[in-house]
Amino acid sequence: MVVVSIAQGKLKGRETKTDNGVMYYEFLGIPYAKPPLGNLRFRNPQPPDLWNGERDATATREENICCQSDFIKGKVIGSEDCLYLNVYTPRLPDPNTKFLPVMVFIHGGGFVYSNGIMKEELGPDYLIDNDVVVVTFNYRLGVLGFLSLDIPEARGNMGLKDQVQALKWVQSNIDKFGGDPNNVTIFGISAGSASVDYHLLSPLSKGLFHKAILQSGSSLNHWAINYEPKKLIKKLLENMGYTGSTQDNRAIYEYLINSPVSALVEAAYKDFSKLTHNRTTFGFVPVIEKDFSDNGAMITDIPYNLFKEGKFNRVPVIKGFCNKEGYLTNFIRPDLILDVIKNLNFVNHWAYELEPSDKTKLNSKFSEAYLGDVYPEDDDDKMGIDFFGDLDFVAGIYISGEILAKKGVPVYFYEFSYEGKTSVSKNYFGSTRKGAGHGDDSSYVFKLPFSNLADTKDREVRANICKIWTNFAKTGKPTSDDMSALSIQWNNYTEDSPSYLIIGEECTIKSAYEPGKMAIFKEIYDKYEK
Repeated sequence: MVVVSIAQGKLKGRETKTDNGVMYYEFLGIPYAKPPLGNLRFRNPQPPDLWNGERDATATREENICCQSDFIKGKVIGSEDCLYLNVYTPRLPDPNTKFLPVMVFIHGGGFVYSNGIMKEELGPDYLIDNDVVVVTFNYRLGVLGFLSLDIPEARGNMGLKDQVQALKWVQSNIDKFGGDPNNVTIFGISAGSASVDYHLLSPLSKGLFHKAILQSGSSLNHWAINYEPKKLIKKLLENMGYTGSTQDNRAIYEYLINSPVSALVEAAYKDFSKLTHNRTTFGFVPVIEKDFSDNGAMITDIPYNLFKEGKFNRVPVIKGFCNKEGYLTNFIRPDLILDVIKNLNFVNHWAYELEPSDKTKLNSKFSEAYLGDVYPEDDDDKMGIDFFGDLDFVAGIYISGEILAKKGVPVYFYEFSYEGKTSVSKNYFGSTRKGAGHGDDSSYVFKLPFSNLADTKDREVRANICKIWTNFAKTGKPTSDDMSALSIQWNNYTEDSPSYLIIGEECTIKSAYEPGKMAIFKEIYDKYEK
């Protein structure tokens, strides 16, 4: 056992080893904010309480994941008391050694499920092997994290502000674990990646991190923002049997603050997909907040506007995606894939209504672009898979990255296409298809329950990705021994050299990802994302 003293009190952690035998210390289940209970249910997070004596930080409790619906078991799991984090460090502070780079991970799950504290699901081994400090954490999800009533007590984006509070905790305490508060990289996958995008855009996050890695998610992806919070709240109240005024936000707040949490979460997950028949949505997700002039808002304008106006935190960025992101849409909403294939309907799947004249013009452009990319040997659903991969993920990732790069930010793009035995698509969804589906790169960064299935090539790819990620965290340059051996130089994106890295069986460099397709998406963003 080992004891560390932080601002809130003493923590008892323990020593353990990675799969490769590298020793490290772990401190689990550390509170980084006051439990958001009672009148704090929908409020911005508060600083954590102090404690007396030594707090046991050698285990996490499954009941302390944040409240969510378990879709498999069909019940509400977790707790409102869930704002905890884990710290993993190869060494504790020593006068003879430098502080280590810190990598803070934000978990995915559509802003409505998953967690960041169960080590069995997010083992830090492969990153720790590369001599960095790793932090993972929970944040409020769904209605508890993103209800927006336009009143100070329920502003919205509480889940994102929980993340800010976790980053503040890191700034105040990580040096006690051997980490450098002046060299923090935030990274995430899917909704975690979209969260990183929001931190790039938010003044609340300024100065709390110094580099960013975004895997398969952007604030420009339509599932990552709720443009119609009032419509969603009306459906929530209907599901809960509320009989009061739907126009009185104060009365709604009093009703929801006093409702049992299980009833609230259950109602929030019920039938929300029926609100948007033509696209994938997860219900309560980030919103554009009302500005109460107290500097407490996460984001008060459309993300695309903020990017275009240069209102973002300037740090080096890695942005990427998997080459078959659309497999996820096919798994969640196969009807949408069929709509594109059978009806050539590319224009009714947006978060906002396109003008009739634009629909005709854009549908013709999309049809030409995606039909022209289908060949006899391809799968029958390739066109739909590719379109929704771009619509749901790639376009937002790529377009936001281009804007950052044009405004002088070092941006490194990648496409992950490796098909390994430890892919998420194969092991979680039972996929037997070619290519890398959504989140497949996650198993090459974290130790997951099926990571022991890795063969020699899987381990090589994993070691290479983790070396790239951790070297970027250390220096701001994404490099690895593997790339050097292949004489590959992964340069940042510029208009003159729009390069991106392919991570497959080998690493290669390509130029200008699907410019024809991306041009159509840019046309829509320029006109409608306002």
